[in-house]
Amino acid sequence: MEIKKLNKEEREKIFEFFIKNKRLKFSEIEKLSGLRSNHISYHLEQMLKDELIEKEEENYKLTSKAEKIFPFFAHMTGKEVGALPVVLVAIKKENKICLLKREKRPYQGYWGLIGGKLKNGESIEETAIREAKEETGLDCQFESINSVVHERLKEKDNYKHTFVLFLTTVNTESDKLRFSDEGKADWFDVKNLNQDEIIPSDYFMIKKLLNNKSDLVQVVIEEKNEKLINFQQF
Repeated sequence: MEIKKLNKEEREKIFEFFIKNKRLKFSEIEKLSGLRSNHISYHLEQMLKDELIEKEEENYKLTSKAEKIFPFFAHMTGKEVGALPVVLVAIKKENKICLLKREKRPYQGYWGLIGGKLKNGESIEETAIREAKEETGLDCQFESINSVVHERLKEKDNYKHTFVLFLTTVNTESDKLRFSDEGKADWFDVKNLNQDEIIPSDYFMIKKLLNNKSDLVQVVIEEKNEKLINFQQF
């Protein structure tokens, strides 16, 4: 276990050198890292295999795959945890809205808006359409971006998750839903939502932000024993 941990830390150290240097020779990596040459050879071989680096004559450099990763390097290694950008999708049909019962944490067991991570290279509109299709099977037409919501989830004094939510609205001609790995989707009458069963921030967005657009809203949700017990909007 300790050897595996050491190997992981050594490789992360080498990867970090490429963030500050576009190209590096073996001798330069050796000098920067202070590692034995056989350790460096092993890590470079693995990084070549994983398509994180490529070799040009005597130089090593990051691949295009790795270039996409390195802005999130500190987050992935646990050195620095930042907010996750998420696109939320209010799928509307007449007076109904489509919600999904979450199978995964956070907010497991609660109903909420369709949504997912904003992928590299995607526009907010493209993410909204893709997420709607993946989670419900519906073909939707993009309508608008309604608000940006900075959401934090805490337990006691510990902030467990932070999201930057882009609230969007789409329309659809169909009402036939399919099940996805994310959870069960269903239609709800907007006027008769059960507040206790819905993620508090999502309930707030549905009731307050879909018809009254706002540039930026900040919210904090408090959790205790996996139950959401408090909601604040600033």
